[in-house]
Amino acid sequence: MDHRMHQTDALGQSRETDVEERLRKLLGEIIGDHALITGISGDTDIVNDLGLDSIQMINFLLRLEDEFDVELDFEHLTFDQLGSLRELGRFVLAEAGRPS
Repeated sequence: MDHRMHQTDALGQSRETDVEERLRKLLGEIIGDHALITGISGDTDIVNDLGLDSIQMINFLLRLEDEFDVELDFEHLTFDQLGSLRELGRFVLAEAGRPS
């Protein structure tokens, strides 16, 4: 196994974990329950499990853009990506890597 590839995978996993943690904190702030952060896993369905209403979802997405300094391409954001914290984190990383 190429050692450099392993480093890249570890870095990628570390970035995903960091993004998920930051998303958890944002969700706790939006919902107003910081204790909720510990109960959110990578598989948590943001729409169905957390019960965000439409205003909370808009606020969350706007705060997400500020937090990660990205402009989300809402044409490419789907409910599948909101289906889990992990998928949303991957979408954010992809958006951050997109040329503006």
